[in-house]
Amino acid sequence: MTMTILRASTLGVAAWLAAGTIHAVYAAPAAEFPNPLPAETIPKVEKLPAHYPTTWSWLNFAGDRIELRNVGSDSREVKGELQSHDSATLLIADNRPEIYVADTVWSRGARGTRTDFITIYDKQTFEATGEIVLPGAKRALITAMEGLIAFTDEQRMALVFNFTPASSVTVVDLVKRKPLAEIEIPGCSLVYPSGARGFSTLCSSGTLLSIRLDANGAVAGRSESKVFNPLDTDPLFTQSASLGGVRYFPSLHGRLQPVDMKGDDVKVLPDWPLVPAADAAEHWRPSGWQLIASDEQKLLYIVMQVDAHEGTHKDPGNEVWVFNPATKARVKRLRLVRRGQSIAVTHGADPQLLVQAGERLDVYDLQGMLLRSLDLPGLKSRMNIEPVR
Repeated sequence: MTMTILRASTLGVAAWLAAGTIHAVYAAPAAEFPNPLPAETIPKVEKLPAHYPTTWSWLNFAGDRIELRNVGSDSREVKGELQSHDSATLLIADNRPEIYVADTVWSRGARGTRTDFITIYDKQTFEATGEIVLPGAKRALITAMEGLIAFTDEQRMALVFNFTPASSVTVVDLVKRKPLAEIEIPGCSLVYPSGARGFSTLCSSGTLLSIRLDANGAVAGRSESKVFNPLDTDPLFTQSASLGGVRYFPSLHGRLQPVDMKGDDVKVLPDWPLVPAADAAEHWRPSGWQLIASDEQKLLYIVMQVDAHEGTHKDPGNEVWVFNPATKARVKRLRLVRRGQSIAVTHGADPQLLVQAGERLDVYDLQGMLLRSLDLPGLKSRMNIEPVR
C-alpha cells in the first residue's frame, strides 16, 4: 500500500509538472487568438423549412428510426430523425404541417401490455404534438411497406391495416384525432386508397375488394372485382406505383397489372408483359422489396433480376427497367453498380433514382450514372423510401 501511495504521489508531481509545461505551451500563443470562439449552445435546436426541398427523402429503417435525409447533395446530411419501434409506418400531410407515425410498443420492452398508436409530429420541429391510441392491439406488425397505412378523404382520414391473423382496417380521423370505425375485410390484405373516400384491398380469392366510406368512416358501399390475380401461377407483388390514379402492380413472373382507382368504380385494366421476347431466355423477372416506382414524366421504374427462378422474388435485382405505360414498352435499362432491392425517384427539377443496396443508398441520375453512395448505418432489414414531394 505504501508503495502504491508513493507511486501515486510521484505520478501526481509528474502530472503537476506536465500540467505546468502544457500551460506554458498553450499560454504562449494566446495573444495570437484575441477573439476566441463563443461557447456553443447545447442543446441547439433548429427549425426545418416549412416546405422541404425535393432533394430530401424519408428513409424508414423499419424498426429503430425514420430519417429525413439530404440525398441530392454530397453533403449527405441527416436533416431530422423520428424515433420508431415495431414496423413503424409513415404518412406526410400535404395540407397540414404534420407528420403521422403509426407505431407499437410493449410495457416491458419486448413483452407486457401492447399499445398501438399514431404519433403526430410538427414538420418543422419534429416535436410530438399529439397522439391517437389505436384500439384492440391489432395493427399489422410486418415491416415498413406499402399498404399498412394510407390517407383517404383529402387526407382527413387515415386507414390502418390490422392483422391478428383476422384482417380489418381501422379508420382514424386525423383532424379530430380519434378512431372512427373498424371495418372487417376477411381474407383480404393491405389498403390502397381508391375513390374520393375509400380504399381497395387484395383478397385471397384473387379479387380486389373496394370499400366506400361515409363522412363518419363507416361503410357506405362495397364492390368486388372479378378474379384477376392468379395466386397459384403468377401472383402480383403487393408493392405498386401510382400514375394519374392508376395503380400498377408487377407480377412474380413479369406481367404488369394496372388498376384504375381514381373513382369509386374501381376498374381492373388489361395486363401486359414486361419482358421482351428477345430477353426471355435470360429469365428476367421483377424482384426486390420496394421494387417499383414512378416519376413526374409518367414513367415506371421496376427492379429486375436476371436468371430468376422460384423463390428469388425478394432478392435484390441487377437492373432497373424503365417503362412507358402509355405505349406498354420498355424505354430504358439502367444497370446497377450494386444489386438493389428498394427504389424510389425523387421529384422536382433534377429527379434522381434512389436504390437501397444492402447497407448503402446509391443515388443515380435517370441515365443510370452513379452520383453518390450514402451509408445506412444500423440498417438490419429492408428499407422503405419516400422522397419529399
